[in-house]
Amino acid sequence: MAITSDPTRVTKALAAYAHVNIVADDLDAARDFYGTKLGLTELPRPDFGIPGAWYRLGPSQFHIIVVPEMPDLKGAAPHFAIYVPTDEFDSTIDALKAAGVAFSSDVRIRDDFGVTVKTAFCKDPAGNLIELTDVALFS
Repeated sequence: MAITSDPTRVTKALAAYAHVNIVADDLDAARDFYGTKLGLTELPRPDFGIPGAWYRLGPSQFHIIVVPEMPDLKGAAPHFAIYVPTDEFDSTIDALKAAGVAFSSDVRIRDDFGVTVKTAFCKDPAGNLIELTDVALFS
């Protein structure tokens, strides 16, 4: 017997990210990047027996776990995107550049289905790709 579900009910229950977790091979460099350069607030973290750090990012959490070496992504470009309001986008990018964040692309403007979108990409010290974008959050 097949089990059916109401996808509307499921998607309402899956409301948002609680946290995103990435890996890094140098916790001090990660803390400098995310805490100092990006200005995220570090949160208390339980002792899991492996080094890492937790940060607040808007209403969610951002977690880092330390690994002995970064994985080989075989040319893939997994990334996460951080929302920056349109009216603060250019000044935020300028402030991050002034803080020493190196961008792998200049600000790009594209059309997403009739909506103008700004994006810029940078990498953290471990090589994790980060997109900054003004793509509006769902309300």
